[in-house]
Amino acid sequence: MSMEVRIDASEFESLSRAMKRIPGEIKAKAMARAMTRMRSMARTRIVKRNAEHTELPQREIRKRTTAAFNAGGTTQDIIVKSGWIPLYKLGATQTSKGVRVRGRGSYKSAFLAQMKSSHAGVFVNTGGFNNESKRNNAIRELFGPNPAHAITNNPDVYLQVMAELLEEYLAPRVLHEVERLLHR
Repeated sequence: MSMEVRIDASEFESLSRAMKRIPGEIKAKAMARAMTRMRSMARTRIVKRNAEHTELPQREIRKRTTAAFNAGGTTQDIIVKSGWIPLYKLGATQTSKGVRVRGRGSYKSAFLAQMKSSHAGVFVNTGGFNNESKRNNAIRELFGPNPAHAITNNPDVYLQVMAELLEEYLAPRVLHEVERLLHR
């Protein structure tokens, strides 16, 4: 899924006029440096917002988030790749009534189990009956949130984060980089 952010560019007009008077090499370097910094800032803010949204520690979101710069220089990508995070990885502990997960609460009648393939998890007995009225003791694993799913389901929240970043920091950052290059 690709999303675009559109911003009122009225304050960028003066920046554009000033940039026209600067040599091309300096413009290219300044924009590249500014966009690199903006990418870093965007990744940090997306991680922070996603951690608040999914109620996960930022370190869990950070290790699932990458930032990429298009070689053509026209796009920046902040990518969050994640599946549903197993509750076991969020610090699940067995209690007498079920399983407790830090920051997520208690899961009544759930249990921790270690499978042969060294896969540990939090499981619950679905406990139904099959067609022959015999008890079916199927179990299923319980999962926590999916950070990428949170972004897909709430794109406006994350687009707002990006729009605020661009409106507040892009023009000043470009000017800062131009100034640094001119004073060399």
